[in-house]
Amino acid sequence: MKITHRWKLDLKQLILLLVSAGIVLSVYSALMASYRVHERAFIKDTLASNQAYAEKLAEVTELFLQSLNSQLQVSAGHIANHFDDSQAIDAELGRLLAQTNSFDSLVVIDAQRKIISAQPSSLALKGLTLDPALSVPIELQQPYILDPFVSPAGNLLVSPTFPVFADDGTYLGFIAGGIYLQGNTILNQLLGTHHASDHSYVYVVDKSKRLIYHKDNARVGEYIADNVAINAVLNGQSGATETLNSLGDNMLAGFAPVNSTGWGIVSQRALTSIVAELNQTHTNVLYSTLPFALAILAATLIAGFVIARPLAQLAQSVSSLSPGNLRCIDQTPAWYFEAENLKSAILNSSELLGQEIKELEQDRKMDPLTKLNNRLAMQLWLDNVRNMQYQFSVMALDVDHFKSINDEFGHGVGDEVLCALAGVMKKNARSHDFVCRSGGEEFLIFMPFVDANRAYSIAERLRIAVFEHSMPIPRPVTVSIGIACWPVHSKSIEETLKMADQALYRAKNKGRNQTCQAKHRVHAANNDVAQHAV
Repeated sequence: MKITHRWKLDLKQLILLLVSAGIVLSVYSALMASYRVHERAFIKDTLASNQAYAEKLAEVTELFLQSLNSQLQVSAGHIANHFDDSQAIDAELGRLLAQTNSFDSLVVIDAQRKIISAQPSSLALKGLTLDPALSVPIELQQPYILDPFVSPAGNLLVSPTFPVFADDGTYLGFIAGGIYLQGNTILNQLLGTHHASDHSYVYVVDKSKRLIYHKDNARVGEYIADNVAINAVLNGQSGATETLNSLGDNMLAGFAPVNSTGWGIVSQRALTSIVAELNQTHTNVLYSTLPFALAILAATLIAGFVIARPLAQLAQSVSSLSPGNLRCIDQTPAWYFEAENLKSAILNSSELLGQEIKELEQDRKMDPLTKLNNRLAMQLWLDNVRNMQYQFSVMALDVDHFKSINDEFGHGVGDEVLCALAGVMKKNARSHDFVCRSGGEEFLIFMPFVDANRAYSIAERLRIAVFEHSMPIPRPVTVSIGIACWPVHSKSIEETLKMADQALYRAKNKGRNQTCQAKHRVHAANNDVAQHAV
């Protein structure tokens, strides 16, 4: 009878397989955990960035519309003095149209809705009667921005208006400026360049959910039926959310309203672009980790030729290895050279991988220019303060006339000034103080267990130290500082930060190069928290 021998793994091969599988799984689990953490952080940072950009763009749009209103007000005053002189009105409209690129067209309409002047004259609108649906400015007799409409010349536009009154207060009519919504117009130029990347873009809707600006010019005028971000922003809300666009793509959208017009501005980025960027980052991490993993596998192959109990114990330990738990490996007895080498290789590679992930996390919480903590690190620190409930004072610090430094010496020198200032702050801070750059030339210093009066003394010493420090420019650099104390000034940490910022602006308004404390508003709840902190 023929005996068939079945092939079985020997101990050397078994050790190699178990150790290799343990290493691969531990590396994979560590990378996946890192991936998930960074994915959530990327999405959170993108939502915050898009919201901030939408809010900033809403402010700029408000200022732009105020500028248009001022220009129309000046022309309305000239036209009121010559309302019966069509040539004088034509000349004023021509002057305004030539002076600024804010308007694509201008018309003057009397109280009977008749167009008495229009520029450019090629529009051929003079003598026409205004559609009753557009006569709201006549009814209100005050500045008003008409909802988007199609003009008699066939252009889709929005139109800010300003009333014209005679010297005796008689209402004569109004002047209206036309801003085209399609083509290379001033409004499209204002909204068209996004701050972040080619994957991000902005669109604007009016209060009837109609697009009045979009990067795809052909979509201007389109009605958007159902969108979470649009519904929220048209209710006057400012915020950020994940939503689906009209094509069904997942988007990270930040939004803010333009209160004077009822418009909504939405800044958004495709989630797929975030995932692609994150994948590239972790591909780089994998490439940097691969040599260490290969070194471990090589060491395991050599050790596999020596069959001994310590190797079997190591194989069993590695098979159950989890990220951050190296105690089982460290406690395994290795009484000869090969086993000791294998154990050391596994420990070292796991520590190196952990160190790389730790460094990546640290870089994410550090401002790349000044090497101070950034806003993410500040938020984590404040979360810890909320849990521990201990008192702190905060200094909000801003470089005086920093824009003039950049304008006079260049942005490179301005960056050197910020780095020098960061050095002065770190030198004057205690070991457990938290110093961070909150943005631009603005910094925050958190001082645990320091009351407002002591914080004021510390701030004054820092202010003087900055003034006396030799900077990379041939003149002293000064700072203004605002101080607030939690929970003395407010039971809300966010409100405390706002109060420090308000104190900073009072220091600015009082002449700069000085320190101001937040106005003292103590509540009973604050006293309870303060007592608990002490």
